[in-house]
Amino acid sequence: MRVLVIEDNQDLAKLFCDLLEVMGCVTSVAFNARTALELARTTMPDLIFCDLRLPGEKSGFDVASSLRADAAFEHIPLIAVTGFDDAIEHQRARDAGFDRVFEKPVKFAQIQEVLNTYRKS
Repeated sequence: MRVLVIEDNQDLAKLFCDLLEVMGCVTSVAFNARTALELARTTMPDLIFCDLRLPGEKSGFDVASSLRADAAFEHIPLIAVTGFDDAIEHQRARDAGFDRVFEKPVKFAQIQEVLNTYRKS
């Protein structure tokens, strides 16, 4: 399973990718929205984990909206990752096109459940 991790904290991104790779995934990582959109279009991941708060002009909300506007990404699961426990932010993420919202720190069981749910047979 190809997974794109979009996370501006490089240490956290590496840890996330290492965990996903141990779980059998092939990962790519982006530290900002611009790179994330480029990588998504060139790698066509099966699953995307995206931090909501990214540096620069675009946020994770913008990444989700851009991807959902492209038919090629209509069915690719988008999982929001946030450090905020805020119902309004969670709803905003769903409105932007995210399928699920996980709060940091993301638990191993959550990652495993998502992989089991979306892994191609």
